[in-house]
Amino acid sequence: MRKLSHREIQLYLLEILKSVDAFCVKEGIRYSMAYGTLLGAVRHKGFIPWDDDIDLLMPRPDYERFVSTFGKEPDARYRCLCHRAGVKGDRFVHFFSKVEDVKTKSIQGRGYEYDFGLNIDIFPMDGKPEGVELQRKREHKLTHWSHRLNICGTRFDIFNFHQPLLSKIDAHLGGAEHWWKLINDEVLKYPYETSRLVGAVSVTYNGTREIFERNMLDEYSDLEFEGCRFKAFRHWDEWLAQEFGDYMKLPPEGSRKTHGLTVYLLDD
Repeated sequence: MRKLSHREIQLYLLEILKSVDAFCVKEGIRYSMAYGTLLGAVRHKGFIPWDDDIDLLMPRPDYERFVSTFGKEPDARYRCLCHRAGVKGDRFVHFFSKVEDVKTKSIQGRGYEYDFGLNIDIFPMDGKPEGVELQRKREHKLTHWSHRLNICGTRFDIFNFHQPLLSKIDAHLGGAEHWWKLINDEVLKYPYETSRLVGAVSVTYNGTREIFERNMLDEYSDLEFEGCRFKAFRHWDEWLAQEFGDYMKLPPEGSRKTHGLTVYLLDD
């Protein structure tokens, strides 16, 4: 195995994105670059220099088509990891999915149970309810559940001080399937195509910042990213402003952190 440099990690992620984009264009599946990836496309024409991941958003109907059909060939280099109700043996259990490069191995960090290759994240977008108070309570609840589900992907370690002890106990007592079902059942109450408001589940307590007018996200354009062009919401400026505020302003140097990935290219 050979350890990849930070820049090599970015370039291998780019190859995953190219594969996903080609598949989505061929199959007519809607997606948009999102979060730091979309910010990088607009502000840097590529990766945020210190970033080492890629995030995409897909409307729920497109997301379900994608995870059901992408990378199903026996010799596929890029495979989709997505938990489904009643499916056993999946190596990744969360409300979103990953597309991994099977020719790599990604060390996720202390205590993680998952074992997969370098990967990009794909988040489904669902409908959101009307009413600000209901939105606030529901977003807080969904984010709480998603954090519990994330903890379930790590070994119970009393010395992992990044996770409060009571949160760890609560998460592992419930179990991954419990938290996944809570999230899945809740988000499917509001179908994407018939809702005025839509968005993804927040994983950082963004609350109502994750709620958008659906007609704002219904049209797509192409944006440059690392010398290629990928899909983005046509109203990317409004999306970024709601998500990040003054998104063109660079963060302080002390806040420019990577995910700390260690990635190896596997031997043939």
